[in-house]
Amino acid sequence: MAKTIKDLREQRDALAKEARNILDKTTGDYDATRVDEIYAEIDKIDGKIKHEQQQLDLEARLQSKASDPDTNQPQNRGSQTAARPGDEVRATVFDAYVRGGEAAVNRLPENVLSEYGRQVQNAQSTGVDSEGGYLVPTTFSGILLEAMAAFGGVRAVAQVQSTRSGETIQWPTVDETAITGEWLAENAAATDGDIAFGTTSIGAHLASSKVVAIPFALLQDAGIGDMEVMLNGMLSARLALLTNAAYTVGDGAGKPTGIVNGAGLGHSTAAGLIDSFTSDDFIELEHSVDPVYRRNAIWMMHDAAIKIVKKMKDGQGRPIWLPGVSGQAPAELLGYSYTANQDMAVPAASADSVLFGDMSKYLIRDVMDVTLFRFTDSAYTKKGQVGFMAMLRTDGKTIAANNAAIKKMRHAAV
Repeated sequence: MAKTIKDLREQRDALAKEARNILDKTTGDYDATRVDEIYAEIDKIDGKIKHEQQQLDLEARLQSKASDPDTNQPQNRGSQTAARPGDEVRATVFDAYVRGGEAAVNRLPENVLSEYGRQVQNAQSTGVDSEGGYLVPTTFSGILLEAMAAFGGVRAVAQVQSTRSGETIQWPTVDETAITGEWLAENAAATDGDIAFGTTSIGAHLASSKVVAIPFALLQDAGIGDMEVMLNGMLSARLALLTNAAYTVGDGAGKPTGIVNGAGLGHSTAAGLIDSFTSDDFIELEHSVDPVYRRNAIWMMHDAAIKIVKKMKDGQGRPIWLPGVSGQAPAELLGYSYTANQDMAVPAASADSVLFGDMSKYLIRDVMDVTLFRFTDSAYTKKGQVGFMAMLRTDGKTIAANNAAIKKMRHAAV
């Protein structure tokens, strides 16, 4: 009988507790082979849980579509994507636009069009553009941005702010380790000691998904009920891969300034460690960050670096990576959680391959909603396709002064 997700999680939790008990109760030599075996089993179970959950989600969506008497109409996807007042109208118009363009929109009932027109007028800066830009429903825009975060990387851990206009913002920066007060004698006046704030400019660079071509047959098939989901998956993947690279290592020229560029140099590995680490390297990087910023600190590195870390031992021969003791608890590296970012450098000579610190001190700024373009010119028509392209105005930059909140580890040169 196949194991349920509950069974798998219970099996995983039991293994994690077994490993923890071995490490906690044993002094000196311990059964390192058994601990390594446990970690390998946990990795396999975590993968099985992930795939089982994906299958259940897919089956639930298919069942929802089958039970919907009118699959052309936008469906309620639950609280995670619950529409705000008016979004149902916008989603209806959006679905018509995706399938048939402005002609299909014009065939909608008058009450729908009048309500949508009022919303466009109220939105002011995000109406239907004469060049093809389209007011994306709030649900679509929000879900697309959530899907981008789900890809991991910087957006998943950074501070994200949305604004309704795109002018450059002067964002205040301050080194919180320099903030202090004073002791006052009774009836004494406080001294002038305003914090010296700096500023950094946060702009709005234009990111494009490039054009996604969808065959006419899919758009015309009434059985394909949720075009939002289909487009969302394709467009969010492209924008996530594009923007995460810039949020990570961008140079600020027409794109965000990457989190690696805004991080201070916390530690360099010893000569000869051009593509590897020691446990001491991670301890040095940890303590290069002031305790003020370590309260919410995490590690960030490429999956190749995480693989190395999972095999590392401290001076006592104990792993420095530990799985969470439950399926809900994150795995830890020296007591801190971590996130994988495939745009971080792979361990190599002179590479900055590991970040540590308070990642919320990296600010991502999104401007307005995502804009969608629909193309029906001859380049697509002769292939039986319609083209779609999403654009997002965004920027990113570290906002902690003196590069104090996030530090990086650099490998030794050759």
